This record gives sequence, structure tokens and C-alpha cells, in this order.
Amino acid sequence: MGWIMSKKLWYSWEEMRRDVNVLCREIVLDKFDPQVIVGLSRGGLTPGVMMSHWFQKPFKPVKSSLRDFPEWEDYLPKKTDERVLIVDDICDSGETFERMAQHIKGPRKNSPLELPVEVRFASLWWNNEAPKGFEPHYYVNEMAKDSEKCWIFFPWEAYWNAPV
Repeated sequence: MGWIMSKKLWYSWEEMRRDVNVLCREIVLDKFDPQVIVGLSRGGLTPGVMMSHWFQKPFKPVKSSLRDFPEWEDYLPKKTDERVLIVDDICDSGETFERMAQHIKGPRKNSPLELPVEVRFASLWWNNEAPKGFEPHYYVNEMAKDSEKCWIFFPWEAYWNAPV
């Protein structure tokens, strides 16, 4: 980070719960029926689990944070999974989403039918200044995160210091 944060946005549990419901509604209205929900660690785990319960679909956690962990754990959908929803708290650059989609759409191991995989992305927040103009399929809030010099604190981050 080459700049000093000038704004802090404290995103509450209530806002997050409302926004997960908004995402679920958008996905249903779009007639997308994911067969599996993939939550990217760490920020996509809580909303991903919530969406998994809402849609009554299996949940797959994936350790993939480019910022916190340089590691990348493999994930390929089941042979029968044709529709995958990837969830994260914020789509900052879109790089994690793009890398995950390339990995999932890659050669289908043990798939005699070679079924195509439709991968869509959902996030609570979208940085509309994403370097390559990447935009997730579903998002609720957007911010010009870089020019506004703002950092979003999600309710599961630093919850012990969040204003009450």
C-alpha cells in the first residue's frame, strides 16, 4: 500500500446480513442456480456459508487470499458440477476471482463428458477502480477504493475494535 488510509468504513453485521440477502435475491432473479458455493478465504467464508444455507447447496471453502497467504489450494468441481458461484467479501482487483475461474474451468479431471463449467462471482463490495475493469456478476456495494483512500473493515475483522 503506497498511501495512507484517510477513511475507515466499519461495515456492520446487520449491513452484511442485509447484503447477503440482496445477493441471493439478485442471483435468483437472474435465474442462476449454482450447484456449489465456493467461499474464498478469508473474507468469502462467512457470506459463502450463509448463501450455501440459503440456496441449500454444498459449500466449498478455498484458501486463496492473495494478500494474506501466498498459498493456493487446488479446487476442481465435481464431474457433475456445471454451475459454480464463487463468493468473496470484496472484489478489489478481480485477480483472485479470475485465477479461481481459470483453475475451475481448466481440464476437467475424470470427466468423460467434458462438461463446460459456468463460473460466476458474487461479492459484498466491488472496487470500481479495478485495474483491468473486472466487475463481478453480483455485488451490492461499490466504491472507488483507491482514489477515496478508504479501507473497509468487515464485521469479522477487528470486531473487538469496531465502534458499537
